[in-house]
Amino acid sequence: MKKLTFPYIEKEHHIFGKITRPLVRLAFFSERFGKWLEVGQVLAETGADISVIPLPLCQILVSNVENGMPMLVGGILSSDMSVNAYVHRITARIGTDPFEMPVAISLSSVIPPIWGRREALDRFTVSFVHGRELVLEIKELSLK
Repeated sequence: MKKLTFPYIEKEHHIFGKITRPLVRLAFFSERFGKWLEVGQVLAETGADISVIPLPLCQILVSNVENGMPMLVGGILSSDMSVNAYVHRITARIGTDPFEMPVAISLSSVIPPIWGRREALDRFTVSFVHGRELVLEIKELSLK
């Protein structure tokens, strides 16, 4: 079993002041350009049913955003806010291990990249250690 550890990253919050967040480095394969794109601050969020990526990033990954399955994504920045999105299957990589996962491409650019559970975080044993680090245990990843 392989372990990956990510230290929490300190951020400024407009209400709470300094907070720490479990941000991970993921890579996504761009079908448009045929190469990997690394994204350094993706929020690992066990409360998210699906992973979400903002439109500007996804325009690099897929040729036609609207070819995906339409859905509304809500509760990300506020319980009152929902945005239109299109679900695509994206090849992602954490460390050296690639896998496919569904991603909701938000039509908003204010939505941060979020790594959710469905076919993503659920592939791992995930430990949030005292607000300091995120530990992922990987048995075996597959592209399907």
